[in-house]
Amino acid sequence: MNRTPAALSGGSPRMIGVGGVFIDDIVLPGGETHMASLGGAAVHAMMGAAVWGERPGIMAPVGRGFPEGCRRLLEQHLDTRGLKRLDVEHMRAWQIFEEDGRRRELYRVEQTEPFIRGLSPADLPCGYDRRAAFYLLQGFDGVRRWRAEIGGFVLWEPLQQVMVSASRGDFRSVLRECSVDLVSPNLIEAQAIYGRLSPEELVDAMTGDGAAAVALRMGADGSMVADETTGGPVRVGAAPLAGIVDPTGAGNTYCGALLAGIVQGDSLRAAAARGAVAASFCVETWGALMPTAVDRLERDRRLAAVG
Repeated sequence: MNRTPAALSGGSPRMIGVGGVFIDDIVLPGGETHMASLGGAAVHAMMGAAVWGERPGIMAPVGRGFPEGCRRLLEQHLDTRGLKRLDVEHMRAWQIFEEDGRRRELYRVEQTEPFIRGLSPADLPCGYDRRAAFYLLQGFDGVRRWRAEIGGFVLWEPLQQVMVSASRGDFRSVLRECSVDLVSPNLIEAQAIYGRLSPEELVDAMTGDGAAAVALRMGADGSMVADETTGGPVRVGAAPLAGIVDPTGAGNTYCGALLAGIVQGDSLRAAAARGAVAASFCVETWGALMPTAVDRLERDRRLAAVG
């Protein structure tokens, strides 16, 4: 990979997650529901990083009616100076899972655009360093805007809504022109862009289109990663787990934990193993993973099983 995360000074978080803070109402394939769960990609991702000892920053808009209990959970584990209050109803969405793993997101509030667009580099608060490692859940214009303004390592998780077949040209141009250090779509998203290729072929297609590093997320089948050190696509297995309670946010959690590994000096493959472990704990609980609920001995046991 072409950029090493910088050592930061003072109280600046080494990692910053840019995305959304949602309130999720989850519906599983069998009809089981769980209402008012703390969610949002940036929340899941940064909680995944916190599993590995980081205290990341989070940048996201927060609207009216955001539950105080959810705010306290964020403040317990994350640096929340990057939350920006908006005078609109806070984002809430149904998260509906199908038997084949597909997820449909149905918004429950009238004004969604401020939460989907998210914040801009101009919203970086005092104390957040532009040389930090960044997790960006963004569309094409968003990742271009952020990459032009920040100097640190960038993990880009493409916004689900833009990953459609008609967007292949836009996706490829971002990989070629924006110096993204690591891109991490899931298998369904990557096949929407490139067609029904194998995971190895998808990873090769992304590196061929200019990606410096790729982490293709494949759910229960683990992930497929590649950068200049791996000699081609390498599969990283899923971590052992007790059982799936709620799959919401597992991919985001993987990304955040993977980025924590990169920040802490891991190779891409070793960092992906950390991602797999954090994701395994995520799916065992409702809503966002709380790092304090993760037993460190069990965490390390799972890491050894993946590695």
